[in-house]
Amino acid sequence: MSDRAYRDLYFDDPHVQAEFERLVQGVRDAEQARKPLGTRQRQVERDNEAGHASEKDLRAAEDAYTAASNAIAAAQRAVDEFLHIHRNYRSR
Repeated sequence: MSDRAYRDLYFDDPHVQAEFERLVQGVRDAEQARKPLGTRQRQVERDNEAGHASEKDLRAAEDAYTAASNAIAAAQRAVDEFLHIHRNYRSR
């Protein structure tokens, strides 16, 4: 799931909407932060297979990518919890 899952949801109350948008922005930010780590992980994996990167380098790249994925999941959980509390949202 990405921030697209929340794209068509909105609230009539401007304060609730602002908080919702802040939380969804956290998902976007976490996704953006993970992109270069995914590229790096794939490159290190190829380098490792070619003998140009160590297992330690590969593990570090995988750990960074996993941490970034966990940050996305945490941001999504925050949005989902918000939606569970504020069920009066609408869909466009």
